[in-house]
Amino acid sequence: MLIRQILNNNVVSVTDTKGTEFILTGKGLGFNAQAGQDVDIAKVEKTFRLHDDRVSDRFKVLLNEIPVEVIQLTDDIISLARNALGARLSESLYVSLADHLYYALERHREGQDIRNPLEWEVRNFYRKEYLVSRQALALIASRTGQLLPDAEACSIALHIVNASMNTPDGQVMEITKLIFQIQNIVKYWFGITADEQSINYQRFVTHLKFFAQRVMNGEVLDNDDEELFSQMPEKYEKTLGCVKAISDFILKNYSHTMSSSEKLYLTVHIGNVVNRHKHSI
Repeated sequence: MLIRQILNNNVVSVTDTKGTEFILTGKGLGFNAQAGQDVDIAKVEKTFRLHDDRVSDRFKVLLNEIPVEVIQLTDDIISLARNALGARLSESLYVSLADHLYYALERHREGQDIRNPLEWEVRNFYRKEYLVSRQALALIASRTGQLLPDAEACSIALHIVNASMNTPDGQVMEITKLIFQIQNIVKYWFGITADEQSINYQRFVTHLKFFAQRVMNGEVLDNDDEELFSQMPEKYEKTLGCVKAISDFILKNYSHTMSSSEKLYLTVHIGNVVNRHKHSI
């Protein structure tokens, strides 16, 4: 591999024989090196291949702003998340998570940790991502000697969720907010506290994630279920009232008109959740 650009003493951009660009990190990798030379493979610690040119450009800028150790730590956390979740994660996570970790570590050193206002929501709506992020905190502690507060696990989890959904920055916060709002309407309507450990509740939350994402993107799921929805059995009468309340709320607050298909699937999921609490209905 030939050196294309020296980003700093520890990071270089290289190309292989096919002209494909890679970003390599390693202690002293760029020191006394020159463009056009063969890279010293023995010094390479991490290899990055980013396919999105815009992300790659942002990543290069970030490499000059934060320590290479944070970049390498970010890569290890992303690998941990990929292996644990089996999910495809957007390349933008290399930029957003590295930037977040750098400033989180800086704040912690200065005693200025920040609470995450969505801690409860993250723990309950994104359990797998949250557990991975708790492991990430242990990894951070072992590498840096800094034990970040649990709120940071929630923040890291949100970055992972955002990358798995491949949504614009900040949209996951809005999606999480909508999930919380719908869950509360269900709770108030039936006077129950859902069993958050149950399979039905987890399926309900998963359904809400994709539904909320469609709402934010202005998309409507319509599988021509008008007739089936109109024939919902009488046992769903109270659930249908709840779904109507949710539909009205979403129309007023998000300008989204729910289709019969969306109402049908939501009715079934809510029915399964509240069925465990018949004594409360």
